Amino acid sequence: MRKILCVTIALITLLFCLISCNFYVNSSGALAGESQVISRTEEIMSALSKNQLSEAKEFMHPTVAENSNSALAQISDYLDGRKATSIEQIDISVKSSNGTKGKIIQEQLTYTIMLDDGENIQLAASHLSDNDGVGFTSFQIMLGVN
Repeated sequence: MRKILCVTIALITLLFCLISCNFYVNSSGALAGESQVISRTEEIMSALSKNQLSEAKEFMHPTVAENSNSALAQISDYLDGRKATSIEQIDISVKSSNGTKGKIIQEQLTYTIMLDDGENIQLAASHLSDNDGVGFTSFQIMLGVN
């Protein structure tokens, strides 16, 4: 009877360990309170303001890069040479997992960006790091009334 109980406990423990490896860990904010993606955000904004679409495209995740041409062109046309003088992170949500597909880190970010002409815009971005590569899967300027 003891052997059966010990084997059952060992199997349950092993099963729990295997299942728990693929659970998602959610955190509100990075450890230092800032995203590691902010420098990439500054670089893509700089490329878009200079209408350097091929350089901006390099910051996109490989799975969406080929389909991002028209969207990046629209943002570049909107910026029309205006540069970001400040980028302030408003919100961040980080999800990471380790599992059969490797390590995956997904960041959802919201920024307020001050342009050099004094206009404030909101930016919503999604940044993914996985086996396919690293880059933005979404990069959207939000216009409207604040």
